[in-house]
Amino acid sequence: MEWHLVCCVLTCTLVSTQVYGQEQEKIVLSLPDASGQPGKNLTLDVAQLAKIVLPSPHETRVIGGHVTTNTKLGGYLTALLYEDDFVCGGTLLNENIVLTAAHCFLGRMKASEWIVAAGISNLNQKGIRRHVKDFILSEQFREDDMNMDVAVVLLKTPLKAKNIGTLSLCSVTLKPGAELVVSGWGMTAPRGRGPHNLLRTVTVPIIHKKNCRAAYQPTAKITDSMICAAVLGRKDACTFDSGGPLVFKKQVCGIVSFGIGCASSRYPGVYTDVMYVKPFIEKSIKALLAKR
Repeated sequence: MEWHLVCCVLTCTLVSTQVYGQEQEKIVLSLPDASGQPGKNLTLDVAQLAKIVLPSPHETRVIGGHVTTNTKLGGYLTALLYEDDFVCGGTLLNENIVLTAAHCFLGRMKASEWIVAAGISNLNQKGIRRHVKDFILSEQFREDDMNMDVAVVLLKTPLKAKNIGTLSLCSVTLKPGAELVVSGWGMTAPRGRGPHNLLRTVTVPIIHKKNCRAAYQPTAKITDSMICAAVLGRKDACTFDSGGPLVFKKQVCGIVSFGIGCASSRYPGVYTDVMYVKPFIEKSIKALLAKR
C-alpha cells in the first residue's frame, strides 16, 4: 500500500515507553477516513521517522575506540558547555582561542552562556574553566548541508595550566589512507543517549572524497570544505563528539561535523577540512584577538 500525504491535518499523540531501560518514543497518527471522520491509527517509531524525514540527520557526532585521558592526548581537547550543559568538543589553539564546529552554536548564540572546560577526561570533572568572550562563525556556514562548519572562540581570560596543551593548524593536504586520531565524549553506540562521561579515542583513515560523495548521494552533499574518515562499520565519531579535532601529527586537520548513523557500513564520518577553512580561521583569530 502506498501512502501519499497531500493536504490534510493529522491528529497525533506522542507516546513514550521504556524498553530495556531506554526510553522509546512513538507517534500515533489518527488517520481520517474518506468522510473525514476518525479512522485507523498509524504508529510510527520516532527514531525511524527521523531517518525518513531527516535523511541526513547531521548528528552532532567514538565508536570502536578505547578510553584515554586528556593528558595522554596532549591536553588540547576542551569541552564546550552552554548553560552548564555539555554540547561539543573543541581544540585549544593557543591560550586564548578554541576551534570548534559552527553547528554547535545553533540556537545557542549568547556568548555569555558559554564556558570552555579544559584538562578534563571525565565530564563529571570541573577542570579549568573559562568564560567565552566572543565567537565567529563562517558566513558561508549552511545548516542545511553543513558547509563551512567551523567556529573560532575567544576566551575571556587566557587558559594556561600544567597538562594543558595546544594543537597547530593543519599544514598538510591529507591523502586517502592517512590515519588520524579523533577523540571525544560522544556516544559509544549508535542508539545510545547523551554524551559518554569517559573520554575515548580512535584512529580512522581518510576516505577518498570521490568515494565519500558517492556514498552520501543523494542524501547529503559533500562540499569542498569537508573531508571524510572512518573504518566503515567499525570505527567512527558519534553523537556529542561534534566540534572535536581530527588530529594528524600534532596538527588539527579536521573538525567533527556530521554523519548518518555512527560507524555505518556505508556512510563515513564527515569532518570540516581545516586546510580548506584555514584562511577563515586565521582571519577570525586576528579579528578576535584585536578585541582584547
